[in-house]
Amino acid sequence: MSDAALVTILGMAVVTYATRASGLWLGNRLTVPSRLDAFAALPGAILVSLVAPAVVAAGVRGMAAAAATALVALRLRGNIVVPMVAGVVVLLALRLI
Repeated sequence: MSDAALVTILGMAVVTYATRASGLWLGNRLTVPSRLDAFAALPGAILVSLVAPAVVAAGVRGMAAAAATALVALRLRGNIVVPMVAGVVVLLALRLI
């Protein structure tokens, strides 16, 4: 590996770390005004808007997998991996039938 490539990679690593660290540092020091509390639900809404078309496009199988994911998520509050695995397993099982 050339010296220029190594310096470039190290420079990109430093910039990436500095960007993330500064965001965490600022996030711990800034207070959010109460009028912006409504935006807390925005990431969930964006996720649903990205996933919903794929679920509908998959038809009944996709909707069954989404329902299984939602039921497992409601049952195991706080865990995100197990509901996702449950949804994938249901979808794969329905595809094999």
